[in-house]
Amino acid sequence: MNLDAIIFDFDGTLAELNIDFDELRRRVHLLARRRGYAGQWPAGYLLEEVEALAGELGGDFAQEAHGVIQEAEVEAARAGRLFPYTRQMLAGAKALGYGLAVISRNCGAAIRTVFPEVDRAGLVFLPREAVARPKPHPDHILAACLALRVSPAASAVVGDHPVDVAGALAAGCLAVGVASGRMSAGDLRRAGAALVLPDASGLLAALKALA
Repeated sequence: MNLDAIIFDFDGTLAELNIDFDELRRRVHLLARRRGYAGQWPAGYLLEEVEALAGELGGDFAQEAHGVIQEAEVEAARAGRLFPYTRQMLAGAKALGYGLAVISRNCGAAIRTVFPEVDRAGLVFLPREAVARPKPHPDHILAACLALRVSPAASAVVGDHPVDVAGALAAGCLAVGVASGRMSAGDLRRAGAALVLPDASGLLAALKALA
């Protein structure tokens, strides 16, 4: 397999950021209830839930909800850290000639808190606000491929969550799972990852073995 690019998720893949998603969801639910929402809560991930409710509660609800979410993300980022191998692995990938991208459902402010040089690291950086539809929608990944000028079929997407795997498969990329986040290796295999690693430290050797 000839790969030209590697597209990385951030949280749980390149860095440890312990966001309390249950508490965050509780805060957003409380905000919606205060706005008078009494209906059944929409299914899905939190960002998509907010989008669904915005149609009923208005754009100002979405703006306030996103403010609550970003505040929690930045707060968690202050206590977060890049994994010890991240910078060396990214430098090694660049030296091998891979185009690199970091895409995330997290906000840019939180990621820059943990990885201050992300905008000058010689990679494409697309946090959630950089795209209209974040992953698992394939547009997030396809936007990275377009910016890198590579074919999705020649790109690997590396992530720690089934969302990353689903987005990779929908975009036509190689899906690589890393069990360094909240999900197990089994979860990632069941989601359809073609390759599952304990973490991204062994990624370049594993991709070399696939070539």
